[in-house]
Amino acid sequence: MMKIVIVDPVSSGASLAEAFRERGVETFHVYQPELEAAFAADPAPGGKLLRTGFDETLTALRRYGPDAVLAGSEVGVALADALAAALGLPHNAVGLAPARRDKFAMAQALGRAGVPHAATAAVAGEGELGTALSRFVHYPVVVKPAASAGSDGLAICDTEAQVYEAVRGLLGRPNLLGRRNDVVLLQEYLAGPHYILDTVSVAGRHVVSDVLTVRFDEVEGRPIQRHKTLKVSLGPQDHAVVTYGLQCLDALGVSDGAAHTEIRLTDAGPRLIEVNCRLMGPILPSDPYLAALGHSQATLLADAVLKRAPFDELAARPYAPGRQFAVVFLRAKGSGTVRAMPGLDMIRRLPTFHSFAKLPSVGTEIKDPLLTTGTAGLAYFVGTDALAVLADVDHVHALEDSGLLYDMRGPADGAQGQRHELLMPSIAR
Repeated sequence: MMKIVIVDPVSSGASLAEAFRERGVETFHVYQPELEAAFAADPAPGGKLLRTGFDETLTALRRYGPDAVLAGSEVGVALADALAAALGLPHNAVGLAPARRDKFAMAQALGRAGVPHAATAAVAGEGELGTALSRFVHYPVVVKPAASAGSDGLAICDTEAQVYEAVRGLLGRPNLLGRRNDVVLLQEYLAGPHYILDTVSVAGRHVVSDVLTVRFDEVEGRPIQRHKTLKVSLGPQDHAVVTYGLQCLDALGVSDGAAHTEIRLTDAGPRLIEVNCRLMGPILPSDPYLAALGHSQATLLADAVLKRAPFDELAARPYAPGRQFAVVFLRAKGSGTVRAMPGLDMIRRLPTFHSFAKLPSVGTEIKDPLLTTGTAGLAYFVGTDALAVLADVDHVHALEDSGLLYDMRGPADGAQGQRHELLMPSIAR
C-alpha cells in the first residue's frame, strides 16, 4: 500500500484525505505550528506530526517512507514542495518555488517565459508608491497582499488616494495565512469574464478537472465572489483560456499535483490573476462534483497519485461534463451573530439543489461577510438544464440580498436580534 503525506490538511485538504481514505489509504498528516489546534483535533488514523523544524520533519518522514507529499491547503504549499524535493519524490521546480507563492514573483516568472501578464508592482512601504504607480497607465488599480487567500485584503482602487489608503491598511498587518504583510501588490485591473481552471498534473502532463466562470459583485471597492458555474462545453475563447492557463503552469514550473488557476479574459486576451498550487478551496466536497463531472479535483488527484485507471481514462477523453453545476458562496447580509437560518429550507426546495457544505451554526459570529472563505456556507446545484440551475442560483441571491437567508444579530441589535418576514412569493416553488 502506498504511503501518502498531506501537509496542513485543512480546508479542501480534508477532502483530499477523505478521497484517499475511500481508496483504502490512510494519509499521514504534517501540521505547521500555526495550525496546532487543527493538529490536536485531527484523529489522523494514519499518523500525524507537528513540525518543529524542517530537518526534524524531514528525518521523521524519511523513517516513514512516503511515496508522495501533497499540499493540503495554501499554507502547506511551500513546505510540501520542499519536503517532496528533499525526499526525491515528485515535486514542482525548486527554483521557481517563490514564484508559486508570491504574486509579484509569479508575474516576473511569466514575463521571463514570454507569457502575457498584467502590469504588476510590489511595495514594501508608502514611500515606494509614487514610483510603483507611475507604471500604471490608468485606473482602477488592484491592491492585495503579495501572498494570502480568500480575497483577503483585496481592494479595487479608482484613485491614488484610495491606493494609499488600501496599502496603509495592509502593510505590517497579519493576513489570512497568519503571516505579516511585509509586501503589498499593485496590479493592473483586468476587465472581462473571470475563469477558474482546476487541474491535476503528473510529470508535466496537465489534466483539466473542471473549468468554471465566476460572478463577482463589487461592494465598497472589494470584489465579492457570489457563485461559480461549470463550463459544460468549451468554445474557442474558452479553449484559449485553458491553453493560456496551462502555459502559466509551465512557466511556474508546475509539473506535479493540483493547481487552482484564476484567469480573466480581457480584450487583449487571457491574463493571469493567480495560480494556487493546491486544490480549489475553501472546501471541496466530492458528492456535488461527482454528480456533475464524475470526479472532483480531490478524487482526481488521489487517482493520479495512486496510479488508478480513472485518471488515465479522464486524461484520454475530451472535456465534456455530463451535467450543469453551480456553487454559491452564501452571504450574510451583514456582520454579526447568526440567530436563525430561515432561508435554508427555501433553498432545499429548489429543483436543482444538491447539498450544503460548511454551514455555520446558530451562534456563529460572521465578522467579515465579504471574504471568500465559506464562513457562511456554500450551496451546490446540479442539473441537466443549465437555465434551471442558474434560476435557482438567482433565487439564492435574492434571499441573501433581502436578508432572508440568515437572521443576524449585530452589536447594536441587542438580545432581540433582527426579524424578517419569511414570505417571499417571488421565489416560492
